[in-house]
Amino acid sequence: MIRCGVPVVGRLFTPRRARCSDCAATHILLPPGLAARRADHAGVIAEAVELNIVQGAGHRKIAAVLGRPETTVRDWLRTFSANAPAVMAAFALRVHRGTAEALGFWPAPAATWKSNALGMVMAHARVLAHLHRAVAQSVVTVPWQYAALFAHGPWFFSRVGWPDGCNTSPPCR
Repeated sequence: MIRCGVPVVGRLFTPRRARCSDCAATHILLPPGLAARRADHAGVIAEAVELNIVQGAGHRKIAAVLGRPETTVRDWLRTFSANAPAVMAAFALRVHRGTAEALGFWPAPAATWKSNALGMVMAHARVLAHLHRAVAQSVVTVPWQYAALFAHGPWFFSRVGWPDGCNTSPPCR
């Protein structure tokens, strides 16, 4: 059961599985709106992060607004705060590589790691929208949480998804 929106609407979801032809392990395939190990839609988690960073709301107030348990919201905010330096570094690299006009998308420096990380992910979303606008020749918008999940995978909102150091495990082909 995935909790979506405000007020909470429960939606039954059965994830697809796929078997890797190289390692023979099965993997769960999640659609872009879902984060690994989270019972809530990524848009709700993103809204909590925005309320915390932009408006300075604490986890109790955010939990009341979103209709979620306080401990769940506190975990989301702690996870984003703990990953903020890695998020900022990863998405600064993506913005820089994404377009020759990267300086036009670069966010202004902020006071905290969390604010800088959110700014970089939003800049990455703007770069993606800019690149796809040129292909589609229409207005394209990309929510920052979708840009984050597309770029980093379903582990974006998870503590285990951000390695501390260099990742030495070989990738699946």
